[in-house]
Amino acid sequence: MNEQLTTGTAEAPSPPSGSRGLLSSRSLRLGVVIVVLALVGLIIWLTVGRSSSSPSSSSNLRGSVVATPIDPVALSSSGLATLARTVAQPIYWAGARPGYLYELKRTSNGNVYIRYLPQGVSAGAPGAKYLTVATYPFRNALQALQNVPTGRLVSIPGGGVVLVSPTYDKSVHLAYPNVNYQVEVYAPTSGTALSLAQSGQVQPAG
Repeated sequence: MNEQLTTGTAEAPSPPSGSRGLLSSRSLRLGVVIVVLALVGLIIWLTVGRSSSSPSSSSNLRGSVVATPIDPVALSSSGLATLARTVAQPIYWAGARPGYLYELKRTSNGNVYIRYLPQGVSAGAPGAKYLTVATYPFRNALQALQNVPTGRLVSIPGGGVVLVSPTYDKSVHLAYPNVNYQVEVYAPTSGTALSLAQSGQVQPAG
């Protein structure tokens, strides 16, 4: 995708000096239009193409919502916030971080993943070394976590709880009152996921 398309060896003539500013301005406007259209398209993909199923009809951890999958796409913090305010579901994240982009991915059952990408990392990059916040459709998510027989429950800001596994401390699950979505926070460093959950930073984007 990064290959440059060439059609010959001759150099294109330089535009007159008076037209360079106009060309630069047009290029900038075109770039802005492309970004806006891409964001609008992503919003449409998120809101259209799902069945009549809703999170309230879901009864398992991964949900039963049928949605159009979205391949990983990198967004700025403002782009993610704009999208999150538009779609009819919460998209959780752990707040903005300087120098990061936010990779959004959605699966066919309605799970949405936000992965924190540092500079130089492209959307879709392999590996499990990036902070990730997932939002899962889940009926009565809070009660479901409270009913899990193993693990430790910890209260978090917003009246929610976080379930901490006794054997795995890189990932925790969160749920909030009257929210039919469950949230998972994964961090490659042990204990970081729980710290983020307790800090109150895990909130809907936007």
